[in-house]
Amino acid sequence: MSNTSGITLAVRFYRKQNHIPKLGWMLAVTGISGILETLPILLSLPLIRTLFLNTEDVALGTVHVKLTHYVAGLLLLLVVRLIIGVYSQYLNAAARIALLADFRINTPLVARNEQKSAFGKSVQSINFLLVGWSQILPGILFMTAGIFLFPAFGGIIAGIALLWIIPLRTLKRRQDRAHETVSALQSSLDEDASNTEHWRDARFKAAKLDSYNKNLREFIIISTLILALVLSHNMHLSFAGNSLLVVLMLLRGMQQLFTGYIMAQQVAALKGFLKDILLR
Repeated sequence: MSNTSGITLAVRFYRKQNHIPKLGWMLAVTGISGILETLPILLSLPLIRTLFLNTEDVALGTVHVKLTHYVAGLLLLLVVRLIIGVYSQYLNAAARIALLADFRINTPLVARNEQKSAFGKSVQSINFLLVGWSQILPGILFMTAGIFLFPAFGGIIAGIALLWIIPLRTLKRRQDRAHETVSALQSSLDEDASNTEHWRDARFKAAKLDSYNKNLREFIIISTLILALVLSHNMHLSFAGNSLLVVLMLLRGMQQLFTGYIMAQQVAALKGFLKDILLR
């Protein structure tokens, strides 16, 4: 289990629990909710364009829809998004509440005191897992759709984004080592208080790396978009028709993928707690 990823451990932890919805159902609901989070934003752009041009029809590529019908459909989509979004968030919270309540009811006091922190953090990993999935699924969907609809520009975006993997992996390795150092020093604090200063310095270093990791999203995404636009301009790519919608689809896809990556890091940070609970 030492080489098992935090996400795999979080999935195992979830599947071991009783009296909560099946993981497949949770992933389906949260995934659909994540997709519907972005669709109304993207579909509102052709409406804005239509209103600015003062035309009667909304153009979606070669398809034209009456303005009143489009507005009604968009409002209906918003209602569906609201219902599924509320249900998804409630289902996620209700599962975690049920787990914590069952733990308090069914675990003896001594064992509860010993496992309280590890169990609570393991339950927290479920939230990170589901939120991450709700971003990664639509991120993949919109990136794939954007590349399919505008292959030249989508390929440039994807190529630049892949280059970011190298510095991100380097940062991730340093972050993991920093957290491992913190965990090792944390376990020895009770035995040797002189390690407190080393533990403090290690925590500062880990916190700084966490801050970089969590705040790089906008820098990476916007710089990738700007560089891709500059390269496209130099290559004389045409952005005619509905290409702006596709560009924003790619932008939103990158945002959601990076958010999912951050959530995956949050799950990875709880790996030690998940191991502790699963090994009991």
